[in-house]
Amino acid sequence: MMTRLKTAGLGVCFSLLGSTALWADVTAEQVWDAWSQQYAAYGYDMTTAGTEKSGDTLVVSGVQMKSETPEASFDMLIPEVRLRELGDGTVEVTVSPEIKAEADAKSAEDAQMQMAINIRQANAVTIVSGTPENLSYDVTAPEIVVDLDQTVLDGDKNVPVKLWLSISGVSGKYQVQDVAGQKVDSNVAISGIKMTASGADPDGSGTFALDGQLADLKLQSAMAMPEGVTMEDMPAALAAGLSMSMNASYGASSYSVDAEAPEGATKLAGAAQQGRLNFALSPEGVVYQVANNGTTMEMTSPQLPMPLSAALDQVNVDFALPLSKSDAAQPFTGKIGLVGLTLSDEIWGMFDPTAQLPRDPATLVIDLTGKMRPTMDLFSPESAAQPMPPVEVETLDINRVQLTLAGADLTGKGALSFDNSMGMPMPLGAIDLKLVGANGLMDKLVTMGLMPQDQAMFARMMMGLYAVPAGEDEMTSKIEFKEGGEILANGQRIQ
Repeated sequence: MMTRLKTAGLGVCFSLLGSTALWADVTAEQVWDAWSQQYAAYGYDMTTAGTEKSGDTLVVSGVQMKSETPEASFDMLIPEVRLRELGDGTVEVTVSPEIKAEADAKSAEDAQMQMAINIRQANAVTIVSGTPENLSYDVTAPEIVVDLDQTVLDGDKNVPVKLWLSISGVSGKYQVQDVAGQKVDSNVAISGIKMTASGADPDGSGTFALDGQLADLKLQSAMAMPEGVTMEDMPAALAAGLSMSMNASYGASSYSVDAEAPEGATKLAGAAQQGRLNFALSPEGVVYQVANNGTTMEMTSPQLPMPLSAALDQVNVDFALPLSKSDAAQPFTGKIGLVGLTLSDEIWGMFDPTAQLPRDPATLVIDLTGKMRPTMDLFSPESAAQPMPPVEVETLDINRVQLTLAGADLTGKGALSFDNSMGMPMPLGAIDLKLVGANGLMDKLVTMGLMPQDQAMFARMMMGLYAVPAGEDEMTSKIEFKEGGEILANGQRIQ
């Protein structure tokens, strides 16, 4: 449902509002017909109360866009759309200053959600150029404001939620081409986004209020929709060749949440200096990448003895997986990085009041690549019905594994291949591990009473079995996977 609302919202925002092509002329009627076909491809049923040509302007009144599935419905009414021919082969488009919509959907818990949406704008203009088969839009909008009243019908209880969203300083380009279906490309900049939300618990025992903002958002997106399919049936669209991608970057962002409950007030706040998000989906595969820099978090709660805070220098997530059935293995990526995590003295003081442990920034990095072979299309209904993902991993490269915490540092790398001929994947290859500072950390934990002495002795015994000394409080281990399922640790057989 949220995907549907987001598509409709962005589409309306751009329509409210894509380079001027001097090499062709386009009429108001051609622009309107192209839009009607575009939204039909998205799965909308579009009707109008009437159309009238007055001089150089086509006025379309009572534009209604509907979409309905077993799980959700959406209904938007645009009182008026005005398309004015400028005399140079381009068309200026403006719409009513207020647009209303309604939506219904079921939540994951089968509660019914009802939403009333009100969109307001002023002085938003779009200049359309090109040909009906290749339309370009130049978009400008000083501000678009969205008010959303949501009610969740949970049994005999109504749970109201109000949301307010302001999108300011919108400018960019938007291009739609009819080429064996439809191809859409956009490049949009938004100077700022602000949002507030508030609501209550179903039992009336608490309330919450959210406030957030984000600056300097830049969005680039592309979508190719094959002919004869819609977004309603995503597996069928992907099987037909649907592809989409989005690259987003943003500047400073912040949020705060205040919650009131009988036991007291809770406050959560966070911020980031900048970040980015990349997403791509096609029959060949899916890519999801997120990066944030300079993240901070703060929290106060009646369940906590004191305010808590933390900071994180970098957050990096990178996943890429093949989706289509293939006879040959395809590359995949799985990376996560949490770099430079620092905790406030209040957090450290809860379990280390005498500062026995080093409070250096902590780091967790997992960097994996390799090749896998989907044995069926992973976006198909047949794949969804499988108890396990229908894939065979052929190779796995452990480019980097690192965990740095409280004075200890574990690193590793290696490469494995897998024999899938016997049903159960059999690994072949080796992993090299290095552990620094573990004995010193265990000594401190024993002294602090956080680790029993017998557990520390057992851990040291296991390290003695599977690792070899390489320096002062430094150990290494080479884990080898051999033919026939044999596993060696530093040349000694452990399986």
